[in-house]
Amino acid sequence: MKKQYLAAWLVLLLLLMTKTTMVFAKQRSNYPNRQFEVSLRTEQSNLSQRQLSQKTDFEHESTDLIANVLYPRLSDLHKSMMTNGANGANVLWIRNQARNWYIEDQRYGEDLIIGGLVKNDPQAIEAGFKMFDWGFAHQANDGSFFITGDRFHSTSFFVEAVAHTLLVIQQSPYSEKYADQVAKYKPLVHRAARWMIKPNIWKIGIGRNKPYTHRRYLVAIALGLTGKLTGDQELIEYAHKSLKDGLSLQRPDGVNPEKNGHDSSYQMVGVIYAQRWVTYFPQDEITPKVVAMINKSLLWEQTRMLPSGEIITEGNTRTAGQEKGRSGKVKSMDRRPVLRAFAYWASVTNNQKWEESARKLTKFYYKIP
Repeated sequence: MKKQYLAAWLVLLLLLMTKTTMVFAKQRSNYPNRQFEVSLRTEQSNLSQRQLSQKTDFEHESTDLIANVLYPRLSDLHKSMMTNGANGANVLWIRNQARNWYIEDQRYGEDLIIGGLVKNDPQAIEAGFKMFDWGFAHQANDGSFFITGDRFHSTSFFVEAVAHTLLVIQQSPYSEKYADQVAKYKPLVHRAARWMIKPNIWKIGIGRNKPYTHRRYLVAIALGLTGKLTGDQELIEYAHKSLKDGLSLQRPDGVNPEKNGHDSSYQMVGVIYAQRWVTYFPQDEITPKVVAMINKSLLWEQTRMLPSGEIITEGNTRTAGQEKGRSGKVKSMDRRPVLRAFAYWASVTNNQKWEESARKLTKFYYKIP
C-alpha cells in the first residue's frame, strides 16, 4: 500500500510540475525574445548619443523616399474631390448617398499642398487649398464643424493637417507666394483647436479616444502645432497632457495598443504624429521620452516585417478585416504610414538602420529597388 501511495504522489507531483512548466512557457511567449531586448537596449543607447537632425520638416518631406515614393503622382490624390472641394465620403453626403459628412476627409489637402511644395506642382497646391476651403466653409462660430460625424476625433484630424501644412509652407521656398493663404487659415484653425479644449468637449472627446493609443498623438500634434503656429501656450500645455497619456500606454515590447491589442498599421500612424512633435519641439522637456517611444515602436514594427519587406497583419485588432472606414470599405494595413514612419525617422536620426527598413518596404510595396 505504501508503494502505491508513493507512486500516486509521484505521478501527482509530476503532473503539477508539467502544468507549471507549461504555464511558465506560455507566459514567456508573451514577452519579447532576448534578441529583441538586446537590440532595444543597444538602439536606445546609440540614439541617446546621436544628435537629432537640425533639418526642417520641409527638408524631411523632401528626402528621396518621401518625395519620390509618397508624392509621385499628386493628381491621383484629388481624383475623388469635387470641383467645389468636397472630398471622399463628403461627396456621398452631398449626393444624399450618406447620412453623415466628416471634416477629416478634407485633411488630404495636407498631402496635396506639401507634396506640391516639394514637387513644385502649383495645381496640386491649389487643389489642396480647395479641400481646406470646403472644410472651413462648414465651420461654426464656436470653431466646431457643423454636424460633422465623430466631432472631436474628426476635427483633430483636420486641425493637425491644416496646422502642419501652414508650418511647412512657412519653411518652404514658396512662403511668400502663399503667405496670404497662411494668414487666412491661421485664425480658422486656431478657433477649431480652441474648440477642442473646451472642458465639456475635451472630456467627451478624450473619453471616446480611450481605446486608441494613436489618437493621443494625433490630438497632441493637432494642438501642439496649432500652438506653435499661433503662439498659444495653452494649446501646447494640452498637447503635453495627451502626450503623457499616450506614453503611459506603451507596453514593454514597444506596442502602442489599439483596442487592447497590437496593430501593425495604426502603430505607425501614431508614430508619424509623434515624429512631428520631435521636429517642432526638439528642446521640450518631454521630447526625449517621445524619442524613446518612437524608437521602441519602430523596433516592434520590425518584428512584424518579413525578409521580403511585407508587414504582417496577423493578430491586428483593427486592420485585419474587423473595421470599416468612412467610405464603407474594410480597413487593411496601410503601407503609406509604415513607409513614412521609417523614412522620416531615418532623416531625423541619420540612422542607416531605419533607412534600410524603409527601402525594404519600398521594394516590396512599390516595386522600386
